[in-house]
Amino acid sequence: MKKYMDKLKSNIRINKNLFVFLVVIVAVGIASGSIFVTILDTSDKTMISDYLNSFLNSLNTNSLNYNSTLLNTLIFTIGATLLIWLLGISVIGFALILLFLFIKSFSLGFSVASIIINYNFKGVLMAFAYTIPHHVINMMIYLLISSYALVLSYRLISSFTKKKNFDFKVIFNRYSFILLFSIIILFISSLYEVYLAPKVISLVVSILN
Repeated sequence: MKKYMDKLKSNIRINKNLFVFLVVIVAVGIASGSIFVTILDTSDKTMISDYLNSFLNSLNTNSLNYNSTLLNTLIFTIGATLLIWLLGISVIGFALILLFLFIKSFSLGFSVASIIINYNFKGVLMAFAYTIPHHVINMMIYLLISSYALVLSYRLISSFTKKKNFDFKVIFNRYSFILLFSIIILFISSLYEVYLAPKVISLVVSILN
């Protein structure tokens, strides 16, 4: 395990420029999602407000179906990670991975901005409880596996177009370890998101009220 973790740190340092590029995409996505909320028409803003109020009411009445929510969360997060991973071993995955990362960050920015706009100062604290730490962890995992997927996709394209050879077995083993590591972290993050985050948000709301 230590050997793999050392290789993980080494590859992050080597692919620093790529990682920075992906962080910029995430930042642009979050900013775009935040701005998009402000230009919605009144009916859309009302619909978002109703949804948020309904969610808070379900927290107050403790009517969330935790098991079903956990299953949906795992399917969504781990499914997304598997999708990125599979795109990395395809020659068409490069652009799709970047698009997926932008959409994920756009969605996060949209959600956070919606909470803040609807609840003002309360919304800032609620958005903090909604985001930290699980959504930040998830985004870091998406960044990590996306960087590896893009490198592998680039190498596959180079092997076809420039006839470059590389040890696919070694790279694939490392790539598989990254997938396993990501799934474990996302599973832990999903447990927090489903079972603890609602309680933290509910606590924040009760304190602010």
